[in-house]
Order: sequence, then structure tokens, then C-alpha cells
Amino acid sequence: MSIDALKTKIRKLRNPSALTIAPTLDTLPPMAMTEFDSPVRGMGEYCRRALEALKDQLPAVKVSFGAFALLGPEGLVELKSILDTAKALGYYVILDWQRQEDEASAKAAAKLLLSGELWPCDAVVLSCYPGSASVKPYITEANKEKKDVYVVLKTAGKSGSELQDLQTGGRMVYTAAADLLAKWGDQTLERCGYSRVGAVGSASHASSLRNLRGKYPKMFLVVDGLEAANANARNASFAFDNMGAGALVCSNLLTAWIENPANDPIEEVVAAAQRMKRNITTYVTVL
Repeated sequence: MSIDALKTKIRKLRNPSALTIAPTLDTLPPMAMTEFDSPVRGMGEYCRRALEALKDQLPAVKVSFGAFALLGPEGLVELKSILDTAKALGYYVILDWQRQEDEASAKAAAKLLLSGELWPCDAVVLSCYPGSASVKPYITEANKEKKDVYVVLKTAGKSGSELQDLQTGGRMVYTAAADLLAKWGDQTLERCGYSRVGAVGSASHASSLRNLRGKYPKMFLVVDGLEAANANARNASFAFDNMGAGALVCSNLLTAWIENPANDPIEEVVAAAQRMKRNITTYVTVL
């Protein structure tokens, strides 16, 4: 599935939002901790149940490789199962990879990830700060496999601005990185009008999303961290164009049960997804 298919799914569902799967053991509902032979297995099952419950509501899911890798071999087994489940249910699957790699390592990882043979996905998230040698191999492989690459430009935490908003040559670091992405993506335009090389921004920073959307109309934006401090749907809306297109807003809905721990956790996830859609479409009309 490519960026073209994602745009079609968003229009069909009239919903430009996605589930972030980046769980930690200390944010799992009691059922995940007690009903299975291990908490890691419970984590995986909770994620799979959430995917099943949301399959007719959300077009996409973003899954953190690191969240599962930290849990060792058992965590990677669950990650593979979650990716398989998401693909089987028809989601556009973004794998949040973000590793600091040299060129040789990046080439090897790009082939392994974007072939889909081991880690099924439609796109990967990368860090831009290792530079072109770490990013371009993924772009080459994405073109070959008809998949997509999203590069992190702005993050939600306050400390991110310490580097991302530094001035260099009359522009901020994140906009200098965006200029590179636009250049790298020039030859990867799809029928939908967007490049295979997109960017990740933050729902905590409306001004940066406005800047990115205005300056790079062909760059698809993944807006992260709707649940983060100072983040909201109005901020996220600046990532969209006048047709209500060009962006996908992600949120970690799996922690929604914490506000109502006596309720069924999956029902709380579904209710949170519905609220997210309502909040976003208050400001964005998908045409």
C-alpha cells in the first residue's frame, strides 16, 4: 500500500487519524497483565484487539519498533504479530524505526524493512539528523517497493526545540532539513500529488505545521503526539491543505482506559478514537 492508497482510505472513511502503538508495561490495562502467561503477551493481545476493534474507523496505524525491541525476543515476536494483524486488517502500516545508522547499515536495514518479508509495513519513520547517507537508502528502496518514508522534523517535547529551532543560515534547523526532504522527494511524486518522502511534525507546534504545509505542498505530513502536552486538534489542522488532505494525525489511544479503569479497555479505546475523529473534523473537512 502506498501514499495513494492511504489518501483513498482517508477519503473513504472521512477520517485522517491513526492509532499509535507504542505501549509500555506500566500503561497496560489489568486484563493485559493478568489474563495471559506473560505481560508482554498481554501487551500484544491488547494491541491486536484494539486493531480489530478500530479496523472500520481508522485508515492507518503507526507502530514503534523500539517499544517492542526493549522487551527482548518476546517483544519482537509480538511486534511481528501486530504488524501481520494490522496488514491483514487492511491498515496502512507505518513502522517507527528511527535508528542512527551509517550508509551500509541503512542500506541493509532498508531492504529488510521495506521488502515487507520480515516486518510487514507500508512506510518507515526515520530521523533526519544522521544525514543523507542514512536516509537516501530508504528512499531508494521505498521507490523500488512502492512504499513511503517519513522523516522526523519536529517533536513534541520542549527539549526538541533546543536543536530543531536553532537558527542556521537564516533558517531553523528543522526547515533546513525540510528543504533536503523536498529535494530528495522531487522525483517520487505519486498520482495523489504527494511525494513518497514525507515528514513527521508535532501537534504541539502549530506554527511549524503551518510553515511546512505552506512551503511544501507536495510533502505529506504525519502529525504525531495528539495526546502530548500543549497538543490539540486545532494545532494539527494546520498540517492539512484546503481540500482537507495532506496529513495524518496520530495518537496513543491505548492509554484511554486510564481515565475510566472500571470500564472495558477496548471500549475506551474505541470511544477515544471516535472523539479524536470528531475533534479533528471540527477543523478539517476531508473532501
